[in-house]
Amino acid sequence: MSLWKSYGASVRGPGHVASGEPNQDAWASFHRVWGDGIVISDGVGSKPFSHIGSDAACFAAQYAAHACRDDATIDPASLFQSIMTFWLTCVAPLEPRDCAATCLFAFRLRDHLHVGMLGDGLAAAVRADGSVVSLVEDKAQGFSNITTALSPHVTAQDWRYLALPADEYSAVLLCTDGVSDDLENVDGFVTGLVEAYRPLAAVSASRHVRTMLERWPTPRHSDDKTLACLCRAEATDA
Repeated sequence: MSLWKSYGASVRGPGHVASGEPNQDAWASFHRVWGDGIVISDGVGSKPFSHIGSDAACFAAQYAAHACRDDATIDPASLFQSIMTFWLTCVAPLEPRDCAATCLFAFRLRDHLHVGMLGDGLAAAVRADGSVVSLVEDKAQGFSNITTALSPHVTAQDWRYLALPADEYSAVLLCTDGVSDDLENVDGFVTGLVEAYRPLAAVSASRHVRTMLERWPTPRHSDDKTLACLCRAEATDA
């Protein structure tokens, strides 16, 4: 079985740097005998404890992956419910509505990649031939400036989800809307970043991602920015 590695970074946007507010994004990764994964979250800016909610979302997704690690098949609805249950436990005793946050994850469990997305941002899986399969939030049924976020009222229908054969894919990249909203060529950005950082060790790749996010070229950008990648490790990785 191929080894998988992860790298990523999360930085405060200029708006939060200027106001002294915390980063409302978060990310996490795990690598275990039973699987590998990454998760990112973007706290809803209008909520007072969204930075706590985004941290909780990252913990909750990891707990949910661990809870289903021995399942021969993964029921997406049960996975989503597990994330919600663990998230509510993590944010307690705060009001969940004050901690609203998105949740995007990519797990390698057994021989499949499980990619899920609640809210905005981007989840993109790269096939071995270099083509890209992406998930983006469908805002056709709602206002373009309102995103779905973790709350007790979220249902399985609010999530977007892919189950992909792991041996046919080389990487999955996740990013919050502070990154994805500025991309004009999504596939080009995804494949270019994955290939550029694939030869690097995880720590070095994460350092490069942080530098890129801190020097983000879009004029007048203000949002926090988070990017994480789960990819096959090359034999030459240091």
